[in-house]
Amino acid sequence: MPEDKLKNARIVSLIASTLVALSCGTNYVYSAYAPQLAERLQLSATQSGLIGTFGNLGMYLSGIPAGILVDSKGPRLATFIGALALFCGYYPIYRAYLAGPGSMSVVTLCFFSTITGAGSCCGFGAAMKAAALNFPSHRGTATALPLSAFGLSAFFFSILSSTLFPGNTGSFLLLLSVGTSSIVFVAFFFLRIIPVPNAYAALPPTRPPARDRNNKLHRTKSTSSRESQSQVEVGVNYTTISSRPARAAPNGDEVITETSSILSSSSSSEDLEPYDEEANGDNSSLHAADVPHFHGHHIDVRGWALTRRVEFWLLFTVLGLLTGVGLMTINNIGHSVQALWAKYAPDTEPHYVQTRQAMHVSILSLFSFSGRIISGVSSDVLHKKYRSQRLWMVTCSGVGFCFAQFLALTVENPHWLFLVSSLSGFSYGMLFGAFPTIVSEVFGIHGFSQNWGTMTISAVISGQIFNLIYGRIYDSHSIHTPTGTRECSLGLACYRDSYWITLLASMAGLAIVLVTIRRNRVLAEAERERERERGEGGRRGSVVDEVA
Repeated sequence: MPEDKLKNARIVSLIASTLVALSCGTNYVYSAYAPQLAERLQLSATQSGLIGTFGNLGMYLSGIPAGILVDSKGPRLATFIGALALFCGYYPIYRAYLAGPGSMSVVTLCFFSTITGAGSCCGFGAAMKAAALNFPSHRGTATALPLSAFGLSAFFFSILSSTLFPGNTGSFLLLLSVGTSSIVFVAFFFLRIIPVPNAYAALPPTRPPARDRNNKLHRTKSTSSRESQSQVEVGVNYTTISSRPARAAPNGDEVITETSSILSSSSSSEDLEPYDEEANGDNSSLHAADVPHFHGHHIDVRGWALTRRVEFWLLFTVLGLLTGVGLMTINNIGHSVQALWAKYAPDTEPHYVQTRQAMHVSILSLFSFSGRIISGVSSDVLHKKYRSQRLWMVTCSGVGFCFAQFLALTVENPHWLFLVSSLSGFSYGMLFGAFPTIVSEVFGIHGFSQNWGTMTISAVISGQIFNLIYGRIYDSHSIHTPTGTRECSLGLACYRDSYWITLLASMAGLAIVLVTIRRNRVLAEAERERERERGEGGRRGSVVDEVA
């Protein structure tokens, strides 16, 4: 096939990947219709929060199996499963909304919400793999498109619904069931891996046995690969690195196949050489910002070995605390809007309140997207140019969450609630713009999928806890109306106590981040001192040999 046609086919596949990702971030739009769903089915705020939590649960916990599926069978099967799961998840919820109270139990609603999360995970993982493998020389730019589309998914569907079906929650749910699955299904026919021109499967050169190399350590020849990062959405684990060498192509690229690993192709065989301590000498690249084990290509810590590392528990706790804080606002902003308007202007039309809910979902989505972009780029600048730790971006996220919780505790006028949603979305995006890269650098890129899946378990735990806290506090201030629904007209008092708890959690997360940064600096300084001593010892040994 001519090169022009191959290029066009890759572009078409990239567009398909972007559309798939655009349809797979709809779990974050839940708060736009959650209050109306709860009112229609006569659910409490706690029950409503559970449904949203199980949607996130499906996305987080299906990451590892979805990644294995994409890696072993290619992206198309996972795309088809994603389309099917999105329809099978959203459509029953739509039917339950139409049928009214008692038509479906909370447990069943939670199950179908979980299916939507699993479908989103499968589709997004497939989109990321196709984009990455079709553009091996421009992987960062190619994957940025589906990543951006995923972050903007909630904004897109909430705006589309408010434009086409203003105030109609049933039509919104039908749009989610038919629209998301249809887009993914149509994209399925165009989402494919285009082979690299003139590629052939040449066997890699045989490396000499370890004993023939006299245990010498060799300098790595590629620093760009070592510093490459993989931007990944929480709950999506794209692949597990294969231990088999990549096959070479004449142009230096690898042979790209349906089952190629996204991350394995970002590291060449020379990147996997041990670090040359002797050659590096006093000009070691180690510095106060990077402990030696941060070079992710040269270590492999996964499974139960993670639990024996202090770094794991520090990062696990930080991610859990800050993610839980963000998810509480993301999943419950609709209830907050209702509560504030019920006190500020009790006669406000329900349709207008619903449009305000959609507006806040859009704000969360847009600012989350902005936070991811800024955090990802800034962490690279900090790491490469200023030799600082990427954890400083997590610190900024923690500070942002603290301010967001303070604003949530004080904002009583619903017109100013956008300050809470914008800062919460931006902080949430900043957290996930840098954290996947930190995990890959600390524990190694080879087990990244497993490790990221393990890390996101903290989000499952904390998200469940904080959502339950919000729901219980909101329900404690709610009253039963004659129609059987629940409502709270106390304004900020309906949920204020929950934000005192998340404020403490944000401060705790921020403190742990700062402790981790300080710990890394101390360890790096100690390692530099050992390197210096080893270098001096080596030079003294050389002098003695020359004299002898």
